[in-house]
Amino acid sequence: MNDKLNKEVKEKDIKLTAVEPDDEKVVVEEAVEASVEKNEERKSSTENKKSIKDYLSKDLFADIKRISFTDEKPSEDDNQETLSEEYKGTFNDISENQIISAKVIGISDSDVMVDIGFKSEGLINRSEFDNKDLPEIGSNIDIFLEKFEDTDGNITLSKYKADFIKRWDELKHFCESREPVNGKIVKRVKGGLVVDLGVIQAFLPGSQADVQPIKNFDDLVGKEFDFQIVKVDEMRKNLVVSRKAILEESLNEKRQELMKQIEIGAELEGVVKNITDFGAFVDLGGIDGLIHITDFSWGRINHPSEIVEIGQEITVQVIDFNKETSRISLGLKQLVDNPWETIPEKYKVGDVVKGKIVSIMNYGIFIELEKGIEGLIHISEVSWTKNVQNLQETFKTGETIDSKVLFVDSNEQKISLGIKQLSDDPWEKIADLVKVGDKNSGTVNKVTKFGAFVSLTDELEGFVRTTDFHWTKNTSHPKEFINEGDKIDYIVLEILEKERKVLLSIKDLIENPWKDIDAKFNSGDKIKGSFEKMNDSGIIIKLDDEIEGLIPMNKISKDQKKNVFSSLNEGDDLDLLVVEVKSDDKNIILMLDESNVDD
Repeated sequence: MNDKLNKEVKEKDIKLTAVEPDDEKVVVEEAVEASVEKNEERKSSTENKKSIKDYLSKDLFADIKRISFTDEKPSEDDNQETLSEEYKGTFNDISENQIISAKVIGISDSDVMVDIGFKSEGLINRSEFDNKDLPEIGSNIDIFLEKFEDTDGNITLSKYKADFIKRWDELKHFCESREPVNGKIVKRVKGGLVVDLGVIQAFLPGSQADVQPIKNFDDLVGKEFDFQIVKVDEMRKNLVVSRKAILEESLNEKRQELMKQIEIGAELEGVVKNITDFGAFVDLGGIDGLIHITDFSWGRINHPSEIVEIGQEITVQVIDFNKETSRISLGLKQLVDNPWETIPEKYKVGDVVKGKIVSIMNYGIFIELEKGIEGLIHISEVSWTKNVQNLQETFKTGETIDSKVLFVDSNEQKISLGIKQLSDDPWEKIADLVKVGDKNSGTVNKVTKFGAFVSLTDELEGFVRTTDFHWTKNTSHPKEFINEGDKIDYIVLEILEKERKVLLSIKDLIENPWKDIDAKFNSGDKIKGSFEKMNDSGIIIKLDDEIEGLIPMNKISKDQKKNVFSSLNEGDDLDLLVVEVKSDDKNIILMLDESNVDD
């Protein structure tokens, strides 16, 4: 019977285990030898030609099917039917492209051998396993069955694909349930980072790496965080994750908790997160607060960076908050006593004080009287008489100067100061200093397009209007006559005490040539003049006594422009006709006299 059974085992490629009666040991040994021979035949067609004896151990017998023999021997037909059913049963639950359980039966330097209950064992490359966590012989592992038989007759198995499929299903569940998943950032790529979620890697966009902009993404590589899966691409098997979503949710919880506890006047610890021109944002541990530039110091500052820097840990006071919008206003200066509370006792109107210039603006000078206390000298309070336009020409930052207290308002935290009040007002005795008709000389202090400022005394200035430089020449700018620093003669035209102005004239030092102009020029007169220049109004003609006349553009023909005026040079003489004399407007209208022009 043993010989017949052994023959049937070989035919069906069925492995037998040890049976319980002693005389059946021979059957087991023969069955094992048959299995060895069959495996050696299969292995000979592949690169792995190792004998299965090298893989087998005494654990092998635990997997072999047990057959119990009764005293009554089965018939040959019964044996054939039983073996056929058992052989078919080995394939009932196994098919290609599915995850199955396999038992590790051997490990070599390059492969892990597993038994899947099929006609032959399978090999899985050790590269699919973590060398630090290789499976133990006899343990069961999940693997992916790709093919029962490839072109070389081998079973194609993959541990990695099984792990991938299982992990993919797990991660899809995390995405659907919005549960966080732990991962490790492994490298930086274009547009973001790669996160290892265990078997599967996901993409982390740069915008989703943190709630705040990140200067250097390389600082995150190698670190573990919790992530939320925000996108699953089933076709490409790609995942997109977000760390920002996790942080925002955490920050929102902290924000809500903090808003419940916060109250005006509370002192909190925070870290300076960002600095702008108008203030600084402070992270209070889940929520940001703003220190406005006016709440850094009781004194004036130009920029918040003068007081704090990014990353600095500071103590702040809550001065206002809105639970609905989660906006919190913070202050630094509120942590110290307000020095303005004692200002009215320290500084009284009329006091002469000394201070350091801390800032020079177009409209005035800021003077630091003490730490946190500043006063303003408005530009109008610098001089009684001089027209000061550029304070930086006279004063320098850091300079210490004296001034007089003009006004104090502790509620508005304002102190007005003046420099000119340190000396007497010259306008109180202007009648003793200047009189209309006085002729004198002075230095030109400043020239503008409207005229020039001329020094009368050390403290008093007069003004020459543009129209008071010359009787006959119409200038577009006073610099055509004078420059700053020139010493000039003048005559006092008018004193305007209410406006605090002294008007001067240069042209009135000589007689007005226009006074008798009607006696010199009459309409229709033929006169001579010299070409001076051409402008948009017409052609300027120089006449006697430095009087100028004008040939308007509408009095010039196309032929005259082309044949006469186009070739003229300054000083060339012309024959002219007087068209009209306007003595009040100081204007003489002329035209070209062509009666003497040769044909």
